[in-house]
Amino acid sequence: MTRIVTSLLASTAFIGLVTAAQAADMGSPLRGPAVVQPLTESSSSGGWYLRGDVGLAIAGRPSLEDYDGGVPAGKSFIQRDMTDAPKIMLGVGYQFNDYLRGDLTAEYMGSSRLRGTAIYDSTYSGLTSVNYQNYDTHINAATFLANGYIDLGKYSGFTPYVGAGVGASYVYMGDVTSDNTAYIVSSTGNYPTPAERGIMGATGKWNFAWALHTGMSWDVTQNFKVDMGYTYKNLGKVTSGNINCFSGATGCNEQLTAKNLAFHDIHIGARWMLDSAPAKTPVYSAPVVAKY
Repeated sequence: MTRIVTSLLASTAFIGLVTAAQAADMGSPLRGPAVVQPLTESSSSGGWYLRGDVGLAIAGRPSLEDYDGGVPAGKSFIQRDMTDAPKIMLGVGYQFNDYLRGDLTAEYMGSSRLRGTAIYDSTYSGLTSVNYQNYDTHINAATFLANGYIDLGKYSGFTPYVGAGVGASYVYMGDVTSDNTAYIVSSTGNYPTPAERGIMGATGKWNFAWALHTGMSWDVTQNFKVDMGYTYKNLGKVTSGNINCFSGATGCNEQLTAKNLAFHDIHIGARWMLDSAPAKTPVYSAPVVAKY
């Protein structure tokens, strides 16, 4: 009996050793999960782009001054305004990373009508008079800016941003039509004199220009973005040519200067990324095999 039990134990131990050896050679049928490597940084967030925008330049109230012989004429402007104007802009830029980009832009602003009315005291035929002088012209501008932007993060495809730009603007002032009516103050009442009219010649001037930007872009596709924004820009000042008097007046020497030409631009446009990389894809490492 003892011999039989000893033989069974020896056989069981031998079978166990053989099974373990086979398991070591063949490997376990249970394999560990595949490991996903972290996504590496992709150049899809950077590269060259083209942009195009259209919008409306909402004009602020300019400062107006009338110069007589190169000296301010001492007139007080009681009315001054400019109309809004359409604008179109093209540019090329570079996206450095997810947060920083810059571009060069060229913009043309259409005609904005500029009008003003000045009042001053004078004499007419030895009598005291109150004079009203009206001015009517238009302003156009071509502006070239170097801009920098900070993107403030992406939220469900939308990216808010802020930015600033500096550059130059060619401001054109068309012919200025001027008419002057004097109201005589007398004991018998106030009555107007015949209006004096003249035209100040058109002129243009290069100025330093600067701008502040804010807005939001929307990723329609990886390479195409819609941009909606606001820009405040200041284009400096411009002075008309000298006046040519009509109505038989002589000795005319007068110019109109418009200062602080500022606009609040609302614009919508698009950006086309030129060299975006393919979308990021996960990288899988070889599965881990457990051996026993």
